[in-house]
Amino acid sequence: MGETKIKQPWIIWITGLSGSGKSTICKSLIKILESKNTRYEYVRADEIRQFLTPEPTFSQEEKEFIYRSSILIAQLMQAQGINTIIDSVDGRGEARELAKRYLANFHIIWIDCPLDTCIEREHNREDKAEIVDLYQQALQGQLKLPGLGYDYAYEPNPLLKIDSIAFTADQSARLIADTLE
Repeated sequence: MGETKIKQPWIIWITGLSGSGKSTICKSLIKILESKNTRYEYVRADEIRQFLTPEPTFSQEEKEFIYRSSILIAQLMQAQGINTIIDSVDGRGEARELAKRYLANFHIIWIDCPLDTCIEREHNREDKAEIVDLYQQALQGQLKLPGLGYDYAYEPNPLLKIDSIAFTADQSARLIADTLE
């Protein structure tokens, strides 16, 4: 890992189940990028959802709207020479496939984490992005989530696959940063 260097402006999509550690890793990655004075934009699906759908239903149509918004933002940032980090689950993988068709210099980083650990992390998460007990709602049948309700579409050929049990957020961020130029 970390042998291939990705040239700027890059777009990386950090994906994994809710609670896998995506946002925590992104926070560590942002610190590294800022220490190197790297221009970037952080496109966090949770924040887009809060703004565009303040009372989310997590319907497939709503998710697609959020993912497409993320892709458009990334495309606009890249046109301005700005590196972009997309932090989003995309459980069915359809948005990642769409991004592959529309975005240049696009790469996927998969954060791998067992579902039971994700559920525990999500329950104890301090930054709930105004969404409380996401997995609990899924366990009660109130909504469908990747891993609970339908299978998560694992990325077949990610730039990096990071085990968030084996690596800390800081170590994971360093692995990612080492692939970015």
